Amino acid sequence: MITLPSLLVLAQAMAMPSPATSPTPLPHGHTTPGHHRHASPTPAPSPAVRVTIVNATSAPTIALATRGTNYPVAYPDFPQGEWTANQSLSTPEVHYMARGTNGEILASQTIRFKPVSSQYLLLTGDLSRSAHPDQLPRIGGPEPGTPGGAPNFQFRVIPYTLVCGDPCHYRFINAMPGKILIVRSIPQDKKPSQQLAYLTPGNSALLVRQPESADYEIEIDGHVNTLSIRQEGALGNCIIPFFLRGGTPDYIRVFEEP
Repeated sequence: MITLPSLLVLAQAMAMPSPATSPTPLPHGHTTPGHHRHASPTPAPSPAVRVTIVNATSAPTIALATRGTNYPVAYPDFPQGEWTANQSLSTPEVHYMARGTNGEILASQTIRFKPVSSQYLLLTGDLSRSAHPDQLPRIGGPEPGTPGGAPNFQFRVIPYTLVCGDPCHYRFINAMPGKILIVRSIPQDKKPSQQLAYLTPGNSALLVRQPESADYEIEIDGHVNTLSIRQEGALGNCIIPFFLRGGTPDYIRVFEEP
């Protein structure tokens, strides 16, 4: 059990139920920084911008191509739950194009990153056509879609925290279409757990001043499980996106790389 740390929750959206079962370990998820990464091309000298691309879509795999860097970069087979190394770019403006396994264009967007920065580019979406393409399907059913409209797919930029005065920052992200993600502290010393975040699809919460070893209660669809973060070596901040793998909730931990 951990002592409930002082924390600040910066939630990017809304806020609902309570568990009745005891926590059990969640399957999958990775605690070691760098696990399940794609190799990165040779970095450019003195890069102005660095980007870690994370696939948190609910599709088994996509293809991703870019234009606007100092070299062509393409990930023809980019499975969900994986991420790239902290790739260096020579220009802050990059055009991204995501394709399905059949070659269909899922989404295309030009992103201008902040010069001299490091960030995640989080890919989300369930590729359905029954919801707005720029928003994950909501709770209780998707918004009416446009027949033959664009697939549901989003590009989301999340800045690195990197150096911070307090120990660690952990950002929980709900990339699950149609599901609520609730994050709580672990009950201890006869004190009940405390709700730390209540996240609807597409929203996130940043927990600051966290210990390097931490446990959290996670509730999805009334099921309560335990998520643990155990760092090895240098302390780091991380994002924890939740997505659907074969229709079942899953998650990954992606640590910041200097």
